[in-house]
Amino acid sequence: MKYNLDMERLSVQSYKELLIGQNLLPGRKSLMQNIDENFALFEKKGIMNVSQLKKSLSSSQKIAAFLVDCGIAEDYLVILKREMNSLEQKPVSLKSFPGIDAILIEQFYDAGIRTSKDYFEKNQSEADELLCLCDLVRINGVGPVAARAFYDAGYKSVSDVAGSDAVSMLEMVSNVNKIKQYYKANLGIKDMQFCIDFARLLISMCA
Repeated sequence: MKYNLDMERLSVQSYKELLIGQNLLPGRKSLMQNIDENFALFEKKGIMNVSQLKKSLSSSQKIAAFLVDCGIAEDYLVILKREMNSLEQKPVSLKSFPGIDAILIEQFYDAGIRTSKDYFEKNQSEADELLCLCDLVRINGVGPVAARAFYDAGYKSVSDVAGSDAVSMLEMVSNVNKIKQYYKANLGIKDMQFCIDFARLLISMCA
């Protein structure tokens, strides 16, 4: 199983729906403006998946050419490029996961296994605690501390998250966080729904 989404298998329409359901950062909420029309223009240009879209916006020269062809605002395309780049979760250091034995982590480091991606790709056959945490941080926006909160709340894998509902998940994760104070962010139902939607994408597109 791949660590990140396969961008060639993620259609622009599926990505549009993911954006609509996401609790975007304030500086990226402008992506909702004319989103249906803009994404229809991408398809009209023959851009059918996110991999193609990223390549089309990969440089300032390509963005400039896109402006001529489509007339979409430059700011919109620049922000969209940044948001697409966040789809691929960066591997996190194994040392950043709370509650994992430091001696064990040092042993993995000595063996050249230093990130969540390293451990996930080498240990998929054995569902231990560390593998569960490495699986959970594959979800967009879920860092090592949130992964620990999810794990302690009973969500031990991407599959567990994908099979949950946002209301129950928010309640269980929030209850854990009240006790253990893992993070200060005020998460809501929309945040949990995005995690669920992204987890479902990972399952369908990373096999």
